[in-house]
Amino acid sequence: MRIDKIVDAPREFIFEKIIDSCLFDIEKNTGKRPKVRSLNGYEYSKSFGKNQRGSIKITELTEPSIYAFTTKTNRNTFSTRWELHKIDDRSTQVVIEEHQTSNGFIQMINDKAVGFFLGRFKKRQMVAVLDNVNRAYNGGRAR
Repeated sequence: MRIDKIVDAPREFIFEKIIDSCLFDIEKNTGKRPKVRSLNGYEYSKSFGKNQRGSIKITELTEPSIYAFTTKTNRNTFSTRWELHKIDDRSTQVVIEEHQTSNGFIQMINDKAVGFFLGRFKKRQMVAVLDNVNRAYNGGRAR
């Protein structure tokens, strides 16, 4: 999955919102709130519902332009990378890429079938996140 969108907000603002969300998730799942400078390589466990657990590792963090992480469960590994490219003082090109690796042949077939139907939904969710960041910066108005 790849999303490429121009957001009417400075790169630093968007990066701060992404990191705030990351820190909230870490604190919710571990009870700890690490410093931003210690996030590169940080790993923690997370519950994804009733019977699903996994680990999240922040694989790259370069302020204010790159945030990448890997999510591993017993079924899949997801690699997600956010790149923020400054256009000008008020606009940012946001590129989000996510790649999925399935653990086993049967899981791969299942993931392809489910991904066909849920892929659009997930993409819409990510675009909605970017739209919310845009509104947050512009005082509730989308531009």
